[in-house]
Amino acid sequence: MDRTLKVYAKTGHLFAEIEFWYEKHNDARGRYTSFRRLYSDEEEDESKSVYPMDERDFYLQYRKFNTIDDIKQHDIDVIRKELGRDMTDPRGYDYVYDADMVLTRYVAESQRGCVGMVNIYYSFLDNVKEVKFLSATNPRYDMDISSDSLESHMQCMERIEVYRDREEPIALVWYDLKKLPVWY
Repeated sequence: MDRTLKVYAKTGHLFAEIEFWYEKHNDARGRYTSFRRLYSDEEEDESKSVYPMDERDFYLQYRKFNTIDDIKQHDIDVIRKELGRDMTDPRGYDYVYDADMVLTRYVAESQRGCVGMVNIYYSFLDNVKEVKFLSATNPRYDMDISSDSLESHMQCMERIEVYRDREEPIALVWYDLKKLPVWY
């Protein structure tokens, strides 16, 4: 369910970018960045230049979705709630999700040291998510999981079993994970 939505004004300028994260169990957060045009309405602007005006984090009520279309409608409602006061006509905006695959990487470590790395390669629009756990103890404990965009990153990572020497497997938990910067 992690995703990035870009909102474009009628003129083709980027109006806002909003990111949604579901990194803890039953917890949803987001961050939006609103943009302003570099040039005024009277000036011609073929480059569609914008600059970031405001950036804010916000919390959402966690909700389980049944379809991608439900998520899209939810996101439009969130944009209108958070930035509606700045929109001239909410119906005149284009709502676009990136079609590119995104790599999100987590380092899994606890008080006992590094247990591995989790690579999540996903495309929200294509409804594809590939999770690869690389064990720090032994390659035989590596694990691959396939999922869809309706399952959060954390839900996928909770299915990973981490093995330590001669111990029962344990599941990854959010406080053992350090998210690295996203790579497009």
